Amino acid sequence: MMNMLDGLDLFPSDLIDAVHRTAADGVSDDVAVARAARSAARLHARRAKSEAHLAEILPARISAGESWHVISHGDIDSLSFLTHVLSGVEYLDRVLISTWCMAKPDLDQLSSWLDAGRIDQLDLYVGEIFPNQYGDEYARALEMADVYGCRVVVARNHSKIMLMSCAADGYYLVTESSANVNTNPRIEQTAVHASRDLYDFYLDFFHGLKTIDRRHAE
Repeated sequence: MMNMLDGLDLFPSDLIDAVHRTAADGVSDDVAVARAARSAARLHARRAKSEAHLAEILPARISAGESWHVISHGDIDSLSFLTHVLSGVEYLDRVLISTWCMAKPDLDQLSSWLDAGRIDQLDLYVGEIFPNQYGDEYARALEMADVYGCRVVVARNHSKIMLMSCAADGYYLVTESSANVNTNPRIEQTAVHASRDLYDFYLDFFHGLKTIDRRHAE
């Protein structure tokens, strides 16, 4: 039987070198500084660095059938993968995000992309803790549902999945990650797949979910 991984270079040398560089960067005095800094400028600077790291280790556009595996040392935000994908297309007709929790700056960033027409349809699937433990963020997500027609579903959900598509280009991407859509200093792994079949598999599953928050049932 043929091994499906035969001849597949999952971890090319340039990717390994870049990961080593980012891992070394992650163990620095920035950790202590970041805990004390609360300014928006600091967040924007961190995101810019995160996006620059991804630009070094991922192609601007991933070819159909390819999978890229990224391990980071807390220096790449989950939403930076979406930023990277948007840099290679004019717009995305659908973005589906499944996460246990997420931060308000990330919701604000998603809103700005919706406003600019970079994202047409946004679906958000969050964990059962989100309405009570992240009340302000949940209120923001519901506001986005009213303004943009986003689907917001609360479920007993701990999965971290992102679906991104530009149907006009036949471009379908899936990220599977250990990271929630928030900023944290932990080591995280993310796999990015250019696969229509995998995209449809996850889309079908999530579309079948109904929110468990009866206050805002569909």
